[in-house]
Amino acid sequence: MKYSEVEIKRLMKIKDMSLDDQVKVNILNFIRTIHLNNQDFINSSFGSKFFGELPMTFQKNAGQVMGLITATVDGEVRKYVFNDQGYEEIEDLLQLMEK
Repeated sequence: MKYSEVEIKRLMKIKDMSLDDQVKVNILNFIRTIHLNNQDFINSSFGSKFFGELPMTFQKNAGQVMGLITATVDGEVRKYVFNDQGYEEIEDLLQLMEK
């Protein structure tokens, strides 16, 4: 999903957010923070952890062009890659290889 302020605002207006929408909001807000802090994404490193109903980790070493997000949703572990422009679920990317 491409990062967009409009998408964040749209999601935030949802009253009863699904867990998938909550994951989207958390990821897009993390990317938003990178933009608000004017961080140089490639030269930055991240090792953030979110606790609570949707535990998530955001990891990236300085010099890497992509980072890794791990989210636990209803006991299921989901992994995503992200950069300052958006994110994708790894499973969706792997399906491209099978085609």
